[in-house]
Amino acid sequence: MRRILVIAVAASALALAGCGGDAETASPDATATETETTTATTPAETAPTVTTPAETTPPNPKPTTIVIVVDQGRPRGGIKRPELDKGEKVVLVVRADAGEDVHLHGYDIEKPVTPGKPVRIPLTVDLPGRFELELHHPDSVLAVLEVRP
Repeated sequence: MRRILVIAVAASALALAGCGGDAETASPDATATETETTTATTPAETAPTVTTPAETTPPNPKPTTIVIVVDQGRPRGGIKRPELDKGEKVVLVVRADAGEDVHLHGYDIEKPVTPGKPVRIPLTVDLPGRFELELHHPDSVLAVLEVRP
């Protein structure tokens, strides 16, 4: 009988030790895993959206192109009078059947003319005021650029 009692007590002790040890070991690990998972996912879910400069910078606008066709020394359709804003990029394109050169006063830009071939004058209008574009020999005004401040 004593043997049965010792075996029963030993078996009970082992059973309690096994359950208690597993329960104590399992619970902290399970809790730690849950905590780690919650901690790892929470910042990603609540992190603010970061805007990069590339997303907020507008693309460079295309330059304004002003085309002037010259027939017999005179601008077709009359003198052009474009209104521009200071800092605007512009390309003047002159296609002349005669003349020696095209001159933009105030900016001191002068380009030779070859009849039948376009003359391109790219510039940024950074001076406010009115500026004449002339065809020299024959002398005629092709355009008056008005640059607003």
